[in-house]
Amino acid sequence: MIQPMGIRSEGLYRGGKPVRSPKYLAFIRRQASVVSGLGGCDPCHTGMHAIGQRSSDLSCIPLTRRDHDAFDADPRGFAREHGLDIPALIARFNLEFE
Repeated sequence: MIQPMGIRSEGLYRGGKPVRSPKYLAFIRRQASVVSGLGGCDPCHTGMHAIGQRSSDLSCIPLTRRDHDAFDADPRGFAREHGLDIPALIARFNLEFE
């Protein structure tokens, strides 16, 4: 089943307690932005959010602070504007981390 932004509901986006991984977040911070190619990135949580909660750390992609703010303001529009395949990016970073 495909959800908005092309994010699939299975796997990372299942309900339950989100995975927290400081090592994975540090790994994402060391990557270049998937939009600009610049360093100094923030881990941007891409999954379902609730008030006061973030999605799994394993759903993060590296974005500059400016791009992170733009993503948070309009995730679907941001992904569409920049041609981002969010599930593919998540899978790539998860594989590179292992």
